[in-house]
Amino acid sequence: MSNPILLAQLLSDLRGTDKFKQRLALQRLGQLKDPAALPDVLEKLRDTDRTIRALAVQALGSLGGEAVIPHLAEALNDIHKDVRRAAVFALGRTGSTIALPVLVGALLGDDNSYVRWEAARALQLLGDSQALPGLLEALAADENSYVRYAAAETLGEIGDPVALDGLEDALLNDDNEYVRYAAARALGEIADLSSVPALLRALLTRSNNVWHAAAEALWALEGAVVPEVLDYLVDTDPQMRRAALKATIWLTREYDEEFGQRDDEDDDYELGVGCSFMN
Repeated sequence: MSNPILLAQLLSDLRGTDKFKQRLALQRLGQLKDPAALPDVLEKLRDTDRTIRALAVQALGSLGGEAVIPHLAEALNDIHKDVRRAAVFALGRTGSTIALPVLVGALLGDDNSYVRWEAARALQLLGDSQALPGLLEALAADENSYVRYAAAETLGEIGDPVALDGLEDALLNDDNEYVRYAAARALGEIADLSSVPALLRALLTRSNNVWHAAAEALWALEGAVVPEVLDYLVDTDPQMRRAALKATIWLTREYDEEFGQRDDEDDDYELGVGCSFMN
């Protein structure tokens, strides 16, 4: 339990008129996590200052658990994006699947891309496969590449094979190379052999980020991937044969950073290891 004297002082500051003290009090109350502060923090959700409202939302995420989810959901109707973004982050921090429909609604329906991006990341905190339809829709249709990237990343973290088709489509067809990169990484985390054809095709891309992520995804399949790749060495499609050769070289050569970047002018036999966008 928090110090009652400190709690009383913080609540006094929160009820006062000094905006600076109010902001500090909300930050500190969020750290204390004392449920006794809940009524006063809820009151600040109606403050005219958007920063105060956003800080109140953040504090609620620490104070109330599932009990505050309805209030956080209401904050998603706030006129300012910073408050709504704070609300989706706080909903994710509750760790409760009760928040899942609200977060999916924000992911698919908020008109601000930062809020949608934060919603995708909050769903990653929940890690529940019930979010898959919404995440797949965002991956396929959101106009903002950052949101699609976050959706792909979250799908990989959830790790459900139901997402494979959507991730493979993003890997091969998205117009942003970093979304394709995130899709390849996600496929590597799910590690399903059915993704081998898509990952092989991705090896033919001119993007170092994408082909390297696809190669690492193939590596994540370990020994089971080798027979699959070898079969494509005699495929009727010359592009697949070429990709299979690349994969065979990647899977059998020693990893050495001194090999440097691949040569895009003559890349049929040489595979490099450089990547400027690895986590």
